[in-house]
Amino acid sequence: MEILDLYKIAENENISFYYDNMKKCNAAYYNNCILLNKKIINTKLEKEVIAEELAHHFCGIMPTLPFSTDYYNKLIRSKNEYIARKWLINEVIPLDKLKLFLKQNMSKYDIADELNISVSLVDEAFNIYKENLESYIYE
Repeated sequence: MEILDLYKIAENENISFYYDNMKKCNAAYYNNCILLNKKIINTKLEKEVIAEELAHHFCGIMPTLPFSTDYYNKLIRSKNEYIARKWLINEVIPLDKLKLFLKQNMSKYDIADELNISVSLVDEAFNIYKENLESYIYE
């Protein structure tokens, strides 16, 4: 999935984009609006951030107090972020595509380059898909 595909999905869902200089995060989603940090200049990061905010939209995740130190808010926020990350990975790195890359003996760096994403997201995908990848070798 390319970044333009993500913008098209947002457009089809009537999601608006706003840009601001954010100090503590790269983006936020609320009520069909995605607020993006103006300082994002890396297309890999932009792609991942937009995909995650779309995940919040599609998973119906309600925002919590973002910088609260309250244990309950931290717990709910952590759970919500995990759900969003799983959605992001399923969309950006589908399991079948990942298996195909592994059959071609691609390293995690090659996969990241091929999909224009960060290596850390590829690592996260391996962690989420680990039960389904037991017969594949991972570098």
